[in-house]
Amino acid sequence: MSWSAYWKAIRHWWIVVLLSAFAGGTVMFAVTPQELDTRQQIVSYTATATLVVSDKPAPTPKPGEPALVVERVPLDRIALYITTGEIPKRAAAALDYTGDPALLATTIAVTTDSAAGSITVASTSSDGALAARRANTFAHEAVNYFTRRPEMKYTALSILQEATPLPNVPSGGLTLPPTRFGRTVLAAGVGLLVGLVLALILEFIFARLRTRGEVSQALGRPVVAEVPNLKRADRRPGRLLAHATPLSPYADAYRSVRSAILHAPGVAAADDWSQSTRRALPARPQVVLVTSAFASEGKTTSAANLAASFAETGMRVLVLDADLRSPDLHEQFDVPEGSGISDYVSTTSGGTLSGLVRPTKVPGVRMVTAGTNLAHPESLSSRLGPLIKEARRIADITIIDTAPMLAASDVFDILPLVDTVVLVVRSGRLTGPHGERVAELLGRFSTPVTGVVLVSAPKSRANSYGYGYGYGYGAGGKRSKRGKKRPATAPAAPLWSTFTPMMRGQRRRGGPPRSRTADWSPQLRPLGARRRPEVGPLPEPPMRRARPRDHSPAD
Repeated sequence: MSWSAYWKAIRHWWIVVLLSAFAGGTVMFAVTPQELDTRQQIVSYTATATLVVSDKPAPTPKPGEPALVVERVPLDRIALYITTGEIPKRAAAALDYTGDPALLATTIAVTTDSAAGSITVASTSSDGALAARRANTFAHEAVNYFTRRPEMKYTALSILQEATPLPNVPSGGLTLPPTRFGRTVLAAGVGLLVGLVLALILEFIFARLRTRGEVSQALGRPVVAEVPNLKRADRRPGRLLAHATPLSPYADAYRSVRSAILHAPGVAAADDWSQSTRRALPARPQVVLVTSAFASEGKTTSAANLAASFAETGMRVLVLDADLRSPDLHEQFDVPEGSGISDYVSTTSGGTLSGLVRPTKVPGVRMVTAGTNLAHPESLSSRLGPLIKEARRIADITIIDTAPMLAASDVFDILPLVDTVVLVVRSGRLTGPHGERVAELLGRFSTPVTGVVLVSAPKSRANSYGYGYGYGYGAGGKRSKRGKKRPATAPAAPLWSTFTPMMRGQRRRGGPPRSRTADWSPQLRPLGARRRPEVGPLPEPPMRRARPRDHSPAD
């Protein structure tokens, strides 16, 4: 990961980082005392007795006899006798130990040093006196036992030093600051590090594209519309808000998509494989493909609302449900299932597409369902060429709903047959690597891409209408954030403000004054607009004439 990726993860999950640091400091401040006892705590004692093994002098041989060979008993054999056999039994009796002597032998540790010829008997316990008794008892019993052994005839075993309990003091490790403030800062720092690790883990798990900039950067295409999140009551199938509520922001978002398809050129990827052979977007695209990366991103709903948006312009709209794996576009238009695309491409009788076209609840929109022969959808998608060619003759605009790009390969057989592509992405659903994969796949085809429709886009203040002008969708009768009602229409301009532009226009062009109160034609008058009253000739205002101002077309 690059530094920009780390910074992006921290920006997304900064609340987790801060909460981890705050939680660490708060817990440390609450559970620790004001002053911490820094004295070293003694938790155990170790007592060690040291035995020395030496050689006894051998007798002088008589004249004529060979010299005696003295063999010392190995140190490892002596250590074995100390922990097993007779010595543990004698030590248990001396210590008044009623358990198994073998268990008592496990409380000591016997080590040997061949170079020094010594044996150490060590015992560790929380009671220093008990540890010393155990070590000394095993040492004395070992000396008494080997004194009477015949193999120890020329080997002497003696106690060099008896056991003394020594405390075991822990050393090393982390030393906490003595003050509460220092410990709180240390715990907050540890919590901050833990929060950073959690932020990276969460970013890896939930690395989703949410905002318009993230989606546009990952896909390499512009976001032509941001569809707001729907209320729960509007999410039922068959609820086409572009048709039911034409003045809502939801419907206006799909009008933006419609305008982008009709007027904006398609965008190809920067790494397009076929730059020289890429088909240019026609003057008015006639076949539009709506697809997405995965399922449940709003692809089918967007195709239905886009069709209703095109029908508003008086165009003949034909909708094709080419998602043969999961066909549900007919539910959006309340059209029953029946013969459709799969029956058209699989029949050999040479039927016409006009016989499969069905009317919908939206005026001007007709559709062709997926059909009934859906056993092998992957083979049917490659035979849609004649169907799309006939659809161009019977409709002004054809919208095709297909399977998701990364879930099925059906869409790649249809891409060369359409004029433009609209990609639907739900906010927070697509990851960065998946977005790059979609951009790579689209870049291999010569079909232009109009842009991306971001569904369930996060709300921001810049996306809302108003800007202080006192209008907006459904603004009449609703209260603003300050609790005041917005007027249903813009307030009438003052008398002199209406008169002054008229006089300015008369002085500039020398003709009749430009009136801002002229009546709109019935065809161009917006819905709900009120006719302004006619304003007759007005007297000269009792004020000094303003200097002429040049009005540019942008004013």
